[in-house]
Amino acid sequence: MNPLLSRQKSTPVEISPWQSYTVADLRRLMDERELTSEQITRAYLDRIQRYDSAGPRPLNAIVDIDPAAIDHARARDHERRSGRLRGPLHGIPFVVKTNICAAGVPTTAGNHGLAGYRPSIDAPVVRELRAAGGIVLATANMSEFAWHGTFTTSSIRGTTANIFDTACSAGGSSGGSSVAVAAGFAPIALGTDSCGSVVGPAVHAGLVGFRPSSAAVSRDGVVPLSPAQDVVGPIGRTVRDIAEFADLMTGGRHSWFTTAQATDPANLTFTYLTWPFDTADGCAEDSAQLRALADATVAALVRDFRIHRTELPELDADFARDILTDSGWTDARTSIDLFLARTPARHEPGVDTRPTFADLVSTTALDRATVERWLAADPLPNAAHDAASARQRAGSRALTDLLTRRGIDVLVYPTAADIARPDRAGTAAAGISSNTGAPSVQVPIGTVNGMPVGLTVTAAPGRDSRALAVAAAVEAVVAEPVRAPGIGHTRS
Repeated sequence: MNPLLSRQKSTPVEISPWQSYTVADLRRLMDERELTSEQITRAYLDRIQRYDSAGPRPLNAIVDIDPAAIDHARARDHERRSGRLRGPLHGIPFVVKTNICAAGVPTTAGNHGLAGYRPSIDAPVVRELRAAGGIVLATANMSEFAWHGTFTTSSIRGTTANIFDTACSAGGSSGGSSVAVAAGFAPIALGTDSCGSVVGPAVHAGLVGFRPSSAAVSRDGVVPLSPAQDVVGPIGRTVRDIAEFADLMTGGRHSWFTTAQATDPANLTFTYLTWPFDTADGCAEDSAQLRALADATVAALVRDFRIHRTELPELDADFARDILTDSGWTDARTSIDLFLARTPARHEPGVDTRPTFADLVSTTALDRATVERWLAADPLPNAAHDAASARQRAGSRALTDLLTRRGIDVLVYPTAADIARPDRAGTAAAGISSNTGAPSVQVPIGTVNGMPVGLTVTAAPGRDSRALAVAAAVEAVVAEPVRAPGIGHTRS
């Protein structure tokens, strides 16, 4: 049984249906002539205007609105009436993280100095989504230059709040993308993930997040943090939505969704990693509830889908820390400078059209220690970065070899070992994926103390469809979908 084929969506019960609609729902509503793309686009824009900046703790999820969004929606409606559909996203609005180029809106990377920076190109991922009929609605707030993974704060939009409790962090760096979807500002959004920056915000918004294998999705047209680890990935409400969306991001070159549909989870083997729970530093009672919920979900996965479970003691916390190493973050400044120098763009009058990272951090939300470390980094290539890259490649090979030798298809582990807190909302073991280039899918499994929690499914690099197939099975065994509360909710 494949859950991507068999799972039926439950009836929406949220305060607003716009916080429930999936891409598949909107496609059906337009096919059945119940809504037009213009009506859908206007509804989302109205919600952004009404709710994003409202209240004592605003969500601050959106940076810029595409002024042509309504015109694009009208054009897609005209094409539909004429019998021409561009593709599966025809007339569907989506949100773009503000470090991804989308012609017509600024690409700010969360930096105040880039408020008027307007690349004249679409990033390839955006170009492919437009070709499939999608409409860029707006850009989403992010941790400045995608650096922080535990909160989303930029010098251009401030801090993005967690929709489940606006006093808490939304995670980072794609916090604006995740909150935009959870708040009903769009059915799906693009984020970027360098070390948990898609899966982390997704879990803390009760959503599905997909980090594809490194190099499987073009990074062109994306303001880099570290090209060694940066990946573009979607955040949405269902595994089906993000799998289809990811296929379209690549122009259908990978057929992840189709392959995942044809994959029977009963033919796969997984290992459940419990050691990430040891990283929790919050409330012991919350952590215990999270562990119990994760254990029960894994037990249901075995019971309902007959997926074979095996142990993998070799993949312990020491292996992840010592073997699966990161890039060293030695390439940030040089990569950002190269992007700004090479990307065709225009600025508002009176603004330098070719700024450098050093120019931009005169006003920044980045901490001074990070700024000074990046400014002091040697130009590429340099020995430190070469050594870090070599360690990364060795770690990727080590993970793939270990899984192959033991006959293990996917790893399952808690996306975060703790619920979101006011000062942070992190991940538990994001480095397993980001430090090796492996694909990972975060799936919500319930709530603890009113805050969402989830499991991540990771496969070996290049095995994205296996991760998606098992993620769909996890989604199918969850008793109740995680529902975002009304706008502006704060737990008492």
